[in-house]
Amino acid sequence: MKILVTGFEPFAGLPHNPSNALLEHLPNRLGQAELERATLPVDTLRAPEALQELYRRHQPAAALHLGLAAGRALLSLERLAVNLLDFEIADNGGHRLQDTPILPGGPLALHTRLPLRAIQARWAEAGIPGVVSNSAGLYLCNQVMYLALATLPLEAPAGFIHLPPDETLALHKPQAFVPLRTQVQAILLALQVTLEPLPKTGPTSTPQQKMPGTGASRSLSKSRKVESA
Repeated sequence: MKILVTGFEPFAGLPHNPSNALLEHLPNRLGQAELERATLPVDTLRAPEALQELYRRHQPAAALHLGLAAGRALLSLERLAVNLLDFEIADNGGHRLQDTPILPGGPLALHTRLPLRAIQARWAEAGIPGVVSNSAGLYLCNQVMYLALATLPLEAPAGFIHLPPDETLALHKPQAFVPLRTQVQAILLALQVTLEPLPKTGPTSTPQQKMPGTGASRSLSKSRKVESA
């Protein structure tokens, strides 16, 4: 049984992204599950293609996608992904989108398939602060979460966790942070909770549909606001 965990490359001029950095600290296996790790591009056109290839290659029984929320001080378990991209800060491909559906004609929102409250409780037992969030933003993190929920088999646990800055980003710019080793511990606990009810072989049905693309973009003025990815 394979479990896919992804992070994002650095973006918005930041030198580091903890969602990418912590992948190196995850084990190759967790119980009976083989962990597959990958870094996604912060590019609204390339990310869907990369995600589709990862799903095709690994056929994961579950998928946990991670990203940085630079303005948050806690780990955030995302409840919903919305069918919309709208961001002023350019992604790493130079794209800016406005009022653009992720999947034209798709549901307005999709609910996570991760056991959020059980994960939050396990974190609390370990002294790790975390919250359930109702907004994954309208940037790449939301896009990847929506595509995961729209594409993977319905019985496959899938969802998104936003990470706060770590000590490396706090050195770059003074801000609240959670040490990377604590974030690694949190993700391992989240994976353990998610895997507990799964059969040893994982889901066997086919994906819901082929990975959708994105709509056309509209040029917007530049902004210094840092989105999440």
